[in-house]
Amino acid sequence: MARRWQESEQFEVPQTPLIDIIFILIVFFLVATTFYTEERDMKVELPEGTQGSAIAKDQERLVINIRAGGIIVINQDVLSLQLLEDQLRSWVKSHGNRDVEIRGDANAKHGRIMEVMNLCKKTGVEKYSVTQRIVQERE
Repeated sequence: MARRWQESEQFEVPQTPLIDIIFILIVFFLVATTFYTEERDMKVELPEGTQGSAIAKDQERLVINIRAGGIIVINQDVLSLQLLEDQLRSWVKSHGNRDVEIRGDANAKHGRIMEVMNLCKKTGVEKYSVTQRIVQERE
């Protein structure tokens, strides 16, 4: 009886189709996964602090950025105080009492940050937080 394979031949699994399937799966998971993107204004340098906790990323929140010069930015749009007030009112109407995050620059004037906090209270936002960058305690 003739043997189908010779003794010197060995069976090998073709690797090219396997590599193709792995790349297709990687691309599928990259496209299918929704990535969390925080609203950040790269021109805002947060003040440093050693105490505090991380903000939960699973909640939908409005992020208000206050640059060093007192410029207010939401979703890459520069707003005046009046436009911010209108935006906050519409936020409360559409999202209820969701969180608002105030990201004030370390060099921004405290008065400008207080104006934004007062607008939050005025428009009915009850849950707002001021963000800081947590660093290790220095000795």
